[in-house]
Amino acid sequence: MNTLFNAVIQEKQFNFQPLAFGTENGYHIDVKDEEGTRWEFTMFPSAEKKVKIEGEKLPSWIYDLESELIRAINQHE
Repeated sequence: MNTLFNAVIQEKQFNFQPLAFGTENGYHIDVKDEEGTRWEFTMFPSAEKKVKIEGEKLPSWIYDLESELIRAINQHE
């Protein structure tokens, strides 16, 4: 599996940590917002093989950046 990496997306630094869950590979991701709150979530392929955000009570701006997060993962792999 690939190594840790960071990506700056819309002036926020996202930290990507590879992880495996059963036979699926994905990423644990964390990011701080403007107030310093750290948000953590995972991204795994769904049943349709599309990578998607999985997490609870995440702010909408994280979901709004989903396509950019997928692009960062694809560029790293």
